[in-house]
Amino acid sequence: MTNALTKIATAQAAAGGRYPRFGRYLLEVEVIRTKEGFKGDSAIAELNVRESEPLAPGEIASKPGETVDYVENLSDQTKGGGGRFKSFLMTLVGADEHEFANPAALKKFFDERQAGTHLLIRCEVFPKQLPPKDGQPGKVISGYRWAHVELNDEQLAQVEEARKASNLKSLAEALQ
Repeated sequence: MTNALTKIATAQAAAGGRYPRFGRYLLEVEVIRTKEGFKGDSAIAELNVRESEPLAPGEIASKPGETVDYVENLSDQTKGGGGRFKSFLMTLVGADEHEFANPAALKKFFDERQAGTHLLIRCEVFPKQLPPKDGQPGKVISGYRWAHVELNDEQLAQVEEARKASNLKSLAEALQ
């Protein structure tokens, strides 16, 4: 029991998920990674909120400067998490689906190259009503609409400077 208590005492307290509130956002990718957990494999994009606005008056969107997570469970094929994360990556770089048809094409986003880091993406996070199922009541979850950001010369220079400061390869090298 002492060993279990030591593990609890020395662990960092969990703050819960850092999911974006309903709103419209300009987001900057901090890191993209995968995680193996008790609920299966997940793909996670940690995103910095650059700009935000609520969907409706009186609502509160996540604030600029906050870090939020976009997470998809990859283990349950029937729930489509892999396809949604693939759409996120495709939208991030303005690519077509055939360009992401094999794991090797995706690897550059998850390995040390971090090809998506510091890129910008627009997102609308909206309430999505799920119907009742198996005797359980319906619930509201977050839906995501991603939009590609075509970087202008100034934004591209900022991305390259941020990548350099993060000790990452240039964007062109990382995307190869």
